[in-house]
Amino acid sequence: MKRLDDLLKDKIAIGKISNTHGLNGELKLFPYTSEQRIFENLSDVLLYNPKTKRFLYAKLESIRKANKVYIVKIYGVENISSAQRYKDFIIYISEKDLPDLEETEFYYFQLLNKKVFYDDGAYIGKIIDILETGANDVIVIENEINKFEKEEILYPLIKENVVKFDKNADDIIVKRLEWYNDDIEDRD
Repeated sequence: MKRLDDLLKDKIAIGKISNTHGLNGELKLFPYTSEQRIFENLSDVLLYNPKTKRFLYAKLESIRKANKVYIVKIYGVENISSAQRYKDFIIYISEKDLPDLEETEFYYFQLLNKKVFYDDGAYIGKIIDILETGANDVIVIENEINKFEKEEILYPLIKENVVKFDKNADDIIVKRLEWYNDDIEDRD
């Protein structure tokens, strides 16, 4: 398994091939991100199937947006029977192939596992997930209460709540929300 970990190091999962599309070897790609710029010049990718534990490198011949999915064509895949072999593969790209962002912008994966502190220095926990709610994103913070018990805290990720954020640092500092009571004595 070490070899797979090495292979996926510095790679970012950007979507999953969900099914075939048409008869000419095209595939439906369900994106993991709404950042369309990632898909604009996509070419060399790593494909990995977690069910079969198979991986391979591929070159994309074409990619186009179609509603909520992308239609991709892999070089050498010319018909539906060849395309079916790629179903359930996850597409990874190298982190260096991601489009550059503004200084205040970030990719979700850059937040994962960051430690979160309140502006008074109190440790909250580490970020384990990000939820897209429509109105704003919400970070899921895991806090270890004791050796056997953990809790998840949902914290709204809006500009007004973030005191300090550096995508290259290991932590993020946020405001203590007035309406949220996280006093340990109040826990059941």
